Amino acid sequence: MDLFTHALTSAALDRAGLRMLSRQSLPILIASGVAADLDLLSYFGGASAYLRWHDTILHSLLGSAIVAVAVAMIFWFAWRKNAKAPLRFGPVLLLSSIGAGAHLLLDLATVNGVQLFWPFRAGSIGSDWLNGIDAWILAILVVGLLLPGLFRLVSEEIGVRKKGNAPSKMAIAALVVVALYIGLRAEMHASAVQELLSREYHGRIPLTAGAFPDPTSPFSWYGVVNTPNTIETLEVRAGPAGSLDADSSLTHFKPDNSQALDAARRAPLARRFLAYARFPIAEIDSFDGGFRVTLRDLRFPGGSDAAGNMAAVIELDQRLAVRDEEIQFAH
Repeated sequence: MDLFTHALTSAALDRAGLRMLSRQSLPILIASGVAADLDLLSYFGGASAYLRWHDTILHSLLGSAIVAVAVAMIFWFAWRKNAKAPLRFGPVLLLSSIGAGAHLLLDLATVNGVQLFWPFRAGSIGSDWLNGIDAWILAILVVGLLLPGLFRLVSEEIGVRKKGNAPSKMAIAALVVVALYIGLRAEMHASAVQELLSREYHGRIPLTAGAFPDPTSPFSWYGVVNTPNTIETLEVRAGPAGSLDADSSLTHFKPDNSQALDAARRAPLARRFLAYARFPIAEIDSFDGGFRVTLRDLRFPGGSDAAGNMAAVIELDQRLAVRDEEIQFAH
């Protein structure tokens, strides 16, 4: 998820009752809730650096534990001798663990997912329920955080006594609604995948299928279907009024097996990309000096501006030796 969603989630957790653990709960929760996204800086190192570092170390179980301890140590060291409210390490570590854990849970629900078991097991784990930015979640959290402030201003105008650090019912409600919304997304995702697997595509039987979320509606999904010799992409609507026109799918033909394709797949950057890609497709161009093999991930629609939309380009000479290899942003 995006930084704003993580920060707002941390703020909602603080107002939902965690502020009673410490007077510094809000900055602790926000710092631990967004710290893992420091790996977004890898984007400026190019696509290869982004593929290697984003959603890996800091988004693993081990990395999240390190983030939680590091944030706790920083706040505890800075405030442990504060005359008015010295911090105890236990509550600070609990708060930072909750912030880091909430970050990990949200990102596990996204299309990109996280490398949860890094460095012991490669490969991203994600549920494909949410995009990196979800306007509905942002709106729910903003409303849950702003309305209590508005009510408080009204109460002060009419002379109602403040309730101190009591949990905010609106913040609790916002978190519950977000959880229910994600649950709805999960149900619609399962429905969309099942619908995709139940059809034939231009006479071809599906082997596997994926459904990827539309940012505006939990009922609209971008479907990708893997068949024996093609990958089909199409729109699918899930839910009670679900619909799918299998004949409208866009067909992407898989290339025939060849020595050039096998050689390109063995290249180090190609192996790294194929470990990342969910629905890889290859394009092979031949020229006088050799071959150029381009690997894309059809999980991302053509022209998608998502940072995760990348391609691996492998150039081979006439003897099928790797002459050049590169990871590029495909948008």
